[in-house]
Amino acid sequence: MKAVILAAGKGERLQPLTDYKPKAMLPICNKPLIDYQIEMLRNHGIDEIAVVVGYLEKKIREHLKDEVRFYRDKKIKGTASAVYAAKDFIDDEFILLYGDLFIDGSISGISETSEIAEIGEIVKTPNSMAVVKVKDVSRYGEVIFQDGRLTNIKEKEGKGEGFVNAGIYHFDPSIMDFIERTEESERGEFELTDSIKMFNSVRGVRVIPLNGYWNDIGYPWDFLDVNMYMLNKIGFSVGENTEIWSSATIRKPAVIGSDCEIKNCVVEKSIIGDSCVVGEFSVVKRSVVMDNSNTPHLNYVADSVIAEGCNLGAGTKIANLRFDESSIKMTVKGKRVDSGKRKLGAFIGYNVKTGINVSIYPGIKIGSDSWIEAEVLVKKDIERGSVARL
Repeated sequence: MKAVILAAGKGERLQPLTDYKPKAMLPICNKPLIDYQIEMLRNHGIDEIAVVVGYLEKKIREHLKDEVRFYRDKKIKGTASAVYAAKDFIDDEFILLYGDLFIDGSISGISETSEIAEIGEIVKTPNSMAVVKVKDVSRYGEVIFQDGRLTNIKEKEGKGEGFVNAGIYHFDPSIMDFIERTEESERGEFELTDSIKMFNSVRGVRVIPLNGYWNDIGYPWDFLDVNMYMLNKIGFSVGENTEIWSSATIRKPAVIGSDCEIKNCVVEKSIIGDSCVVGEFSVVKRSVVMDNSNTPHLNYVADSVIAEGCNLGAGTKIANLRFDESSIKMTVKGKRVDSGKRKLGAFIGYNVKTGINVSIYPGIKIGSDSWIEAEVLVKKDIERGSVARL
């Protein structure tokens, strides 16, 4: 069997974390997300894998090299467009997987060919989609099914508990006929769910509840959640040539990369990338610090993500809790979105520098290549490439 991973999208909701990395290359406990997906597929006996690339495709190509086959989505206009880019690869049954998914569990139910009722007889079919049960379907849209068969997909509709599209499918090549007939949606994209609705009306699609951990990494806090999940599973890990001072306090779980300096500081339930410095009297809690970034002096980083190549000036602190203790909102694609989290810090892009005694409010995003001068109080998002002054 074959598999196709869709990794062409821009990941705009995840900015600034996707300023210089495609979603599929974001690190989960210092390993790219796409590596987990490929390992999962191979653990289920799937060796022929294609990756559809587009945005920042060079990063993915350089990382995977000849492990997979690559197809380029030139339009980047929706999931159906991305699948169609791999049409020359799809000549047999295949597993289809969205490139921003993290799954820790078995997909054997979706990868198997099962039976479905067809006008008075039972026929074998591979055509199926996985669903997961969530507390609130409004973010995703609800999948309606009866007796294991798809009846409807409601895009961004409904509320409360229900089943949502898990972003993993099993199809035969005939799905491509319906993808070719898919028209542009109101959002200006070619939606795979529209293709599936047409396909379902003719062929029928099974619905398979997915077991295990699942996360659609759509928002910055989802990225943090997935890292915390894997961190708890790993427990403790330290890379080669990393120096940890005897005065350092490491509160497990913790994952620390290679060639780091962990000085007289506190690292608690956090992931530190390669070639990082956590310096004297700094505290890093429930956070991700990516490669080549430093929190060198008197810094406080909690419930936050710091991308690659950053340096925090002495005394830079990130707040992670509102005085009224209400959930923290972030601005995502111009709209205020409730994270649902009582504690959430900042998401700092690539190559950001802060001066001494900078303070950052909860739920702030700082665009890549920005500078923040000394003693600035950051109360609103900072655009990419900006200089923030008093």
